[in-house]
Formats: sequence, structure tokens, C-alpha cells
Amino acid sequence: MTGTDATAPRRRRRSRLVKVVAAILVLLLALIASYGLWTVYENTLTPAALDQGSAMNTNPSLRGELSPTAARALKAYGGEAVWKDATAAESTVTVGGLLFQLKGINIPPHAKITVDVQHPHTVIEPVDESGDIGVLDGFSVMIVAPGGRILEQRGDAREHLQNASLSTKWDRLNLMYFLGYAFWGYYTLPYQLMRTDIEWTELRDGVLQADYGTNLPVHSRIQRFSFDTRTGLLRRNDYTPVAATPTARVANVVFEHGVFNGIPYTSKRRVKMSPEQYGWVLPSPDFITIDVERWRMR
Repeated sequence: MTGTDATAPRRRRRSRLVKVVAAILVLLLALIASYGLWTVYENTLTPAALDQGSAMNTNPSLRGELSPTAARALKAYGGEAVWKDATAAESTVTVGGLLFQLKGINIPPHAKITVDVQHPHTVIEPVDESGDIGVLDGFSVMIVAPGGRILEQRGDAREHLQNASLSTKWDRLNLMYFLGYAFWGYYTLPYQLMRTDIEWTELRDGVLQADYGTNLPVHSRIQRFSFDTRTGLLRRNDYTPVAATPTARVANVVFEHGVFNGIPYTSKRRVKMSPEQYGWVLPSPDFITIDVERWRMR
């Protein structure tokens, strides 16, 4: 075999390798471009988009008084009389997302979640595959067998957070605390606007900031809520999920509302990570997914 004949296969192999590398680079560039476009879409054309309004107001409303944004939101969700008379909100929910994969625990699909409107009290049935029931009452949590026997309990779940990092595993009491207070907050937001133990500040039209103090179980003491200025419905809720990790910054984005007896409720939420608090969100992965299949108030 001549020298020319011996080098021909090597050239062909190098040519194929160059083509493969070029194809991989093109694919990576396409993925980066797609992710970038997806990010722009999520932050400009969905409820995650932040309105660029006027300068921020920092003066809280007087306790018990509704700011224009709060009044509009309360009316949009059924009105003051409806929420003052309400005792509970019941729902069937499927919850998922990256957080629960990292924590190694989640509630089963189609779980029944019931919250007390006026007091932080939540029941999740079932709380795991065993069929046991989780109960949050204030800062206390317990796991109860279907027959009513208490299997586990924790008197002050806020003092026993398993939150050193996102990958710190949860036990089911920590899971119950996190989901219990979270859903109590999600379902009772309209009533919260009237509570005198929460300090509300209208930062600008459509944007409220809540200071929950230290006596209510919530994601974080300071939270920001963005409402549609036309409909009054919630679009986005920014907070730090301290029970999961004190370093995360997330935006809980409402993609859909359902209606029960004329009362809107949030039916599809996606909790997305944000590199900067109150800033743009990352479109993927979803930190938490919440799909409400059935909801009713009584």
C-alpha cells in the first residue's frame, strides 16, 4: 500500500470527526438559543412578566384598610362578604417538581387538601403512599393514621427545618409543614388582605408587599404579590421558601384560574427559580408544579 493510500482513511476519519463536532456545536448553540428565547417568552408574554411601573411607595397601609390594589383583588376573588363568611377551602391537587425530587419525598397525586380560611390549619389526605393523613395547626404538625391514631408529631416545626441545602432530605413532618402552610397561604390570600396582623404596602399599582411578622407560618416574612391591573387576579408571588432552603429565590407564577360558584381560584401554578429576587425567572426546570383539579369553598 502506498503512502497516499494509507493516509486516505485517516483523512476520512478526521473529516467525519470534524462533522460530528460541528453538528454537536450547532445543536448546543440551538439549545442555548432556544432556552434564551424561552426565557424571554416566559418573562414578557406570560404572568411571570414584571410590569415596569412608577417609583416604589414604601408607606404601609393602615391596619385594616385596603389599598386600591388590595380592594380590586379582594373584589376579583369574590368580595369581602364572601371571605368573611368562608370557613374552609377544599381541593384535589397534584403536586410535583424539582424540589420534591431533591428532597426525596412528595404527596401522592390527587391528594385532598383542606384549609381553614381564618386560622392556619391544613389537612392533607393522604400525605404519603401509606394512606396516612397530615395535619398542620399553626406551627405544629402531625401524622395521623386513617383511624385517627397519632403516629408522629412535632410541636414547633419551624424550629426543626431540614433546610441546610436544597438536597437536604425531608421527613414527612417537614413535608407536611411546608405544604401545609404553603397551601393555607395560597388558598386564603383574599382573606389575608383583610387581616390586621399582616402589614400590607402597595408598592405601586398592581404590586403589594406583605410583612407577615413572626406569628404566622409562611414561606418567608416578606413577600411580594403582583396582580393583573385590569382583572385584579393574582399573577405572581415572590418569596424565599425558607423551609426548603434559606438561599433560594423563587417566583410562584399563576398560569390559570378556575371558577367555583362565581369565585375564581388559582388552578395552575408553576414555581420558578429566579437568579435575582423579584427579577426574571428561569423557564426550566420547574421548582414546584401545582395543578388543582377540584376546588370549593364552604
